[in-house]
Amino acid sequence: MDYRFFYNERQLPCARLSMDHEAFGLWLTDELGADTEQLTSLLQAVSSLEQGQKSEFQWQGRDFLLRLNRDDAEVIALSMLQDHNLDELEGEDLQFYDAESFAACGLDDFKELLIEWQEFLHD
Repeated sequence: MDYRFFYNERQLPCARLSMDHEAFGLWLTDELGADTEQLTSLLQAVSSLEQGQKSEFQWQGRDFLLRLNRDDAEVIALSMLQDHNLDELEGEDLQFYDAESFAACGLDDFKELLIEWQEFLHD
């Protein structure tokens, strides 16, 4: 997963990720932004999953739902869920959806992305 972090013309942090992971970039930019408190909370949730203290974690923002389990991370645009039950989407092939609406990766890659974002915000 390739990514690039930068500040836009309004000096807000932005993330752009490679194809198939674009939704993570939108999620970082629009949902998480510079909220270091929420970022710390998400890193703690990842740690709890890695240590087996939790089996899954969900966080709903304004536009995206973040779902984590011990192996994977995914972001899903809430607009996708309006016409579908969340459980129905579990078994469906989501690849036909727009890359800006859904993305998934391993939990380790997601943790690395969060740590890199945290370091970018503190620079």
